Amino acid sequence: MTAISRKLTKIWIVDVDTAASDLVTTSAYSTSNTSGYIAGEIKNYSKTGGETDVESDPVFGGFVDKEKPTSQFEVSFDVVPSLENGNLWESLAYGTDVATGVYSSAGTPTDKAVFIEASDSTNPVGYGFNNCNVTVLDMEHSADDNQTKTLNLKFSPTDGAGIANFISDSQTHNTNFNSITDLPAWTALDNN
Repeated sequence: MTAISRKLTKIWIVDVDTAASDLVTTSAYSTSNTSGYIAGEIKNYSKTGGETDVESDPVFGGFVDKEKPTSQFEVSFDVVPSLENGNLWESLAYGTDVATGVYSSAGTPTDKAVFIEASDSTNPVGYGFNNCNVTVLDMEHSADDNQTKTLNLKFSPTDGAGIANFISDSQTHNTNFNSITDLPAWTALDNN
């Protein structure tokens, strides 16, 4: 048995609606958003949310169950940024300021798509998250440690057309799934 280890995991943060088939899986990350994965900077990631809550309301003769909307998802990354990639994380979190050309809180950030692949070349698993909006980019730098950043992205379970913003697949479920590029395009998902 092989657990998912850091050496078997690749992560991409790319433009919204990017299809998994457009990901380049063999090159290191470059400034072109779809050219490759982010290598060597992410310490950990987590996904939370997506819960559906049902509230039971007592009425005469029994109960009425009211289903509340599914909660938002959140994907969070702790990263150690490298100087070689310059403003990589700021470019994901902020927009380019029109007046100066720098990344700033005055700019307009764009939504992102996130893909995660874990594979030992025999048992691949893939996850995709679309329409992710950056809510937090926290920075910390201490004298006895590297600079670290925390990037949080939130997204709804579906987009305005009812198409899912979260997908996952693995070879144990789908024998046609061989890598992250086999995840379906967002527009191909059923909105039922």
